[in-house]
Amino acid sequence: MSKESILKVEETRKLQRRQALPAYGVIGIGVALLVANLFGFPLIEVLWPGFVLAPGLMLLWPAYNATPERPSRFGFLAVPGAMLLTVGTLLFIMNLTNHFEAWAYSWPLVIASVGWALMYMRRHEPEHRVHHTGYNFMRVMVLLAMGFAVFFELIIFGSFNPLLPLGVIAFGVYLLMKERRAVGQ
Repeated sequence: MSKESILKVEETRKLQRRQALPAYGVIGIGVALLVANLFGFPLIEVLWPGFVLAPGLMLLWPAYNATPERPSRFGFLAVPGAMLLTVGTLLFIMNLTNHFEAWAYSWPLVIASVGWALMYMRRHEPEHRVHHTGYNFMRVMVLLAMGFAVFFELIIFGSFNPLLPLGVIAFGVYLLMKERRAVGQ
């Protein structure tokens, strides 16, 4: 078997896996509905943010399907898709914790998703300047959200959730490990 035919077979398999994703999603939804029905679990109370997540995923689809050989004309929809995905994820977490006051400090994460979407649209061009700029922009927005979280939770809301300091510690460890990897290279 020639190298060219092996590459074609691999590309065909990748395309088949990509095309199977919606089917897996439908099967997953069916399983969740069946489990909820069998155990009498009010699924809508937990999963209503999915009504925001699903359109976000659908808007990301054209950028996901794009390849270097076949760029998508609708790849720009990744920006609103990423924003909806972020809002849906935040709604899901806030719904689980019943802490919707977190909107006061989580909005920078929605703005950070714009940087991620722009980087995702250009993922086939690793040398494009949007990757460096987008990474730095996302980093600043995450740090801003963390700073706002500390300010609002401790000063304004007067609450002290043990997950907040753990999150700050984890982010600090991540920055430290990243710095050590950069120095070691």
